[in-house]
Amino acid sequence: MKKCRVLFDRLKEDGKRLPVPENLKPEWMEETIKEHTEKRAKEKFHRFRRELAAAACFCLVGAGLLGVYRSGLLFPESGGQGREQMTVQETGTESEGSGEAAQPDKGAPEQQDTLQFAEKSYEEIYEILREDFRGIQSWNGAVREEEENTEDALQGNVMEENKAEASADSVQNAYGQTNVRTEGVDEGDTVKNDGRYLYQLAGRKDETGKEYQGVQIVDTRDGLRETAFVGRFEYPREFYVWEDLLVVLEDGYYTADYVSAGDAVSEEESGSSVSGDRAENSRIAVCTGEVLYASRQYTKIHVYDISDRENPGLVKTFTVDGACSTSRLSDGYFYGFTFFTPSPDGKEEDYETYIPEVDGSLIPAEKIVCPENAGGQEYLVMVSIDLKHPEELLESRAVLADSGVFYVSADSIYLASWHSVYEETGAALTYGTDTAEEEADAETLQDYTQILKFSYGDGAFLAKAEGRVPGRVSDSFSLDQKGEELRVVTTATEYIRRKVTDDTTGETLGYEYVIPEGDDGLTNGLYILNENLEITGKIEGLAAGEQIYSARFLGDTAYFVTFRQTDPLFAVDVSNPEEPRLLSELKVSGFSEYLHAYSGELLLGLGVEADEETGEQQELKLSMFDISSPAELSEKTRLRLAGENWRYVFSPALYDHKSLLIDPEQNLIGFEVQGTREGSFVQAYLLFSYEEGAFVQKLEIEIESTAGFYGSCRGTFIGERFFLLIQGGSVQEYSLETGELTEELPVK
Repeated sequence: MKKCRVLFDRLKEDGKRLPVPENLKPEWMEETIKEHTEKRAKEKFHRFRRELAAAACFCLVGAGLLGVYRSGLLFPESGGQGREQMTVQETGTESEGSGEAAQPDKGAPEQQDTLQFAEKSYEEIYEILREDFRGIQSWNGAVREEEENTEDALQGNVMEENKAEASADSVQNAYGQTNVRTEGVDEGDTVKNDGRYLYQLAGRKDETGKEYQGVQIVDTRDGLRETAFVGRFEYPREFYVWEDLLVVLEDGYYTADYVSAGDAVSEEESGSSVSGDRAENSRIAVCTGEVLYASRQYTKIHVYDISDRENPGLVKTFTVDGACSTSRLSDGYFYGFTFFTPSPDGKEEDYETYIPEVDGSLIPAEKIVCPENAGGQEYLVMVSIDLKHPEELLESRAVLADSGVFYVSADSIYLASWHSVYEETGAALTYGTDTAEEEADAETLQDYTQILKFSYGDGAFLAKAEGRVPGRVSDSFSLDQKGEELRVVTTATEYIRRKVTDDTTGETLGYEYVIPEGDDGLTNGLYILNENLEITGKIEGLAAGEQIYSARFLGDTAYFVTFRQTDPLFAVDVSNPEEPRLLSELKVSGFSEYLHAYSGELLLGLGVEADEETGEQQELKLSMFDISSPAELSEKTRLRLAGENWRYVFSPALYDHKSLLIDPEQNLIGFEVQGTREGSFVQAYLLFSYEEGAFVQKLEIEIESTAGFYGSCRGTFIGERFFLLIQGGSVQEYSLETGELTEELPVK
């Protein structure tokens, strides 16, 4: 219950920090980026807003919360799912869940986890959950951090040329691909490019004026032509294109406004607009106390056959309980991860209120792990699909754990969950003290991150290890696997714990945790862990009072940026896992929010300029660092995106690496920007190259409002043709050689 109170308090504080402007003016734009950055000093969110309100204002939408993960997650034997012959349905209809998702696959490889825990029955799981959820029955929302936001781009691997169709010296055959975190591991996105067809999530209206979204497929051969508009979705998140399959992830919701104790509310009764693929199994957690709010979220996975780009057909729609956190596609297997928040507030036999369902069936108790001291308030639900047999789920598993930052390497999945030092006791937290350090019983403590490691492959998930490091990871780029080693950079908060006594009796009443004055208790460190997630080497105490804003591991060197008033770029030699060594520290103004290798000797930084005296954030900037000698870092050039009557102050690429077009082979850097020009809001797409030590602007395309709405935009290319895709469904083609607009596919 104390943990829950901390979560509620943190959510309340986060809500206060989110700026929601009412008017759009230059002063507001400058203040917005300042507030947004200050917010990250407490909680770094990576869910950037995908839509922009019309004319007068727009708001950056971000949500997420690092939870607390207890030790001890480990699974029993891995199972899988049966396979049936694929059937293709007509577009626009969805198949019902098979109800067999939880059944073991007799053909799946028999592998075991490295460590195991005793199995528990549904009733035993209920008792664990019931104790931890007592008193917060009204809350059934999914608390999670998006990767992705939040998530996740590895040096030089993005936008790589299609090996089957292109060669390094053939510009005409090169085409843009998603900027992914790990080479060979694809990530879902809102735009895809296969070298001929372009795909994007776009909006439409039906004959009644109701808005919906789908995946627009555009053929670029012999001009621009829409071949199909796939699906009719309400809340699509992202999609994949694999060979002749399209995989679309969609959020599903069903809620009741307010229900009385004991009232059973179905999806239909709640007024939910979620489609019928879940109708037979829709349930809302029923509250047992006063009149309370009830809601539940699940994830849809739609698989389409697009072998005929003119006539796609739906193969299967799967449903998975919980809010989608992230997903990956590797070697022909799709992997999905959701966080399901249970509500054990009814009876033990009401399994559906506290056990996650996959495709309409409860996950069997033997495939759910509840560590003895877990105390988790969410399930991590993991599913996989063999895309060669997309009519069945291959694997589904769950563990009682709290959400955090995902990092997926070529063979392992890491979940990093943050713990504060005071949340478990519910003790008071204060800032600054004159006496705490003088107290004889004062003790210095640090927050920490619990890391859970899974291996994955051929659709199976195996638990391998768990460990912890001091501090909190900023995002997935703060973790990196090389061989069997995991390298991690964190920002830690140090607390002074002191005893609280009764003034009269001297009796110990408890403890309070105090953050020291001056540097806010912040310090940074780098840790190297072995395959069992045991720390083998570390460097601590770096950049007191600052926090890590970006990181990038390149071979045996770690680069990371901290910020308070200036931007120190650190280089650390991690070739010796037992003795990492600080090589250099370069201080420049502002900070780089994102780092990307541009060649063997260059490191690109995208970030924000700042005043060196006050630390006040200003306009966006591009930096190119010389890393040819990591011991002697230097900034070769910097481009501030501002002029006499204009400035760009925000880009989605600051927090979503997939929105960045970057291809060192083709010398292209592109991203959306927002700011002001002559006192008015402006949105544009910028495309640069890097030539002779300077950034060269190739394109600046201003995005005009359509019916008073500014949608997000993305850029990609095929050969010498550049394409700008705008959320409303417009596609514009430009010549990379001349910069001229050559063709446009208008919004339908």
